[in-house]
Amino acid sequence: MQATRRIAMAATTAVASIGALLAVGSPAQAATITKFCNAPYSPVPGCFYSTGDIFTVQDLRADGKRGVLIWMLDGGRHGECHDANGANNPPTKCDVDLPEGELVTFWTVIRDGADGPESWESEPMVAWTSGR
Repeated sequence: MQATRRIAMAATTAVASIGALLAVGSPAQAATITKFCNAPYSPVPGCFYSTGDIFTVQDLRADGKRGVLIWMLDGGRHGECHDANGANNPPTKCDVDLPEGELVTFWTVIRDGADGPESWESEPMVAWTSGR
């Protein structure tokens, strides 16, 4: 009987603790997401910050090529952000003016020169320009 009571008390305490954590964690989960990035292990990390409409791209390979972030809106508008300042330097920032509430798709590539061939391409990322 005593063991059953202890188990019931432990289970009740665990459920109450989890409930308290979820209640405290709810406001943070409801926060607006404003940073969207591709995989952290990418040789060309790229991010979109919906607050300010800023793209960043960073070249992590010392191969004489550049890292390029390519972005495209649903309506067809598109652009590129180039990191041509050498490998392992701080990310290049590109500030653009995008309409709010739009879907933006972006990906990064390794490119030989401004318009040369691409030797690697990341998976595409999808974000919202309004930060939702």
